Amino acid sequence: MVEFAQNISVNRTTCLSSFKMVTGFKPKQPIDLVLMTHNHYRVSDSASAFVSHIRAIYEEIREYNK
Repeated sequence: MVEFAQNISVNRTTCLSSFKMVTGFKPKQPIDLVLMTHNHYRVSDSASAFVSHIRAIYEEIREYNK
């Protein structure tokens, strides 16, 4: 987790993270999975499918750890 945090930290000089410099895009983070409270935003089908998949995994892990 420390490595991930370091790689997504934005450098003040370049205004880019190490991850974005190497891959060209910003990685998904847990905050990206939080539902938006405003209904006027459009969410892509692939984003919704990704969130559903992650939630299913989360619930499976939660049930397993009871």
